Amino acid sequence: MKWKVVIGLVCFILLITLIGTGIYQFTVAEAKGREEKVVLQAEARLKKELAPEQIRFDHVFNGKTQYSVFTIQQDGEAVRTFVPKTGRIETRRVSDGMEIAEVIRQAGSPAEIVSAKYGFEDRALIEIVSKTKTGYDYSYYTYQEGTFIKRLRIN
Repeated sequence: MKWKVVIGLVCFILLITLIGTGIYQFTVAEAKGREEKVVLQAEARLKKELAPEQIRFDHVFNGKTQYSVFTIQQDGEAVRTFVPKTGRIETRRVSDGMEIAEVIRQAGSPAEIVSAKYGFEDRALIEIVSKTKTGYDYSYYTYQEGTFIKRLRIN
């Protein structure tokens, strides 16, 4: 009788594991695969049209238009490139080639940061929410330049 219960529990655990793996494959893994295809197409297009010296992939943004963001080296300068699936590739000179993680690090103490989101509407923004003594501080930065746009304090 005991061995039947053990075998039943092992079969139940295996069944749950298989169902969980299947759900993961049909959702998360499939979405990552689609994003990877977009990045590879954008990188090929970037190499073909701009022929940069170095390429570093940053992120894929899904606003009104999906585009991949790369930081490239061109003529010894860091240049941020925005590569949509169709249309013109936009570039912005960035003196330091600032990454999103660096913008977030410079925004304040990690213990105070509640959330950090990016990728809104037409152009990429970074929204950093941090806790203050009296409420919350919402800071917005442009991803293109890594520069501060505005701050909203809620007490």
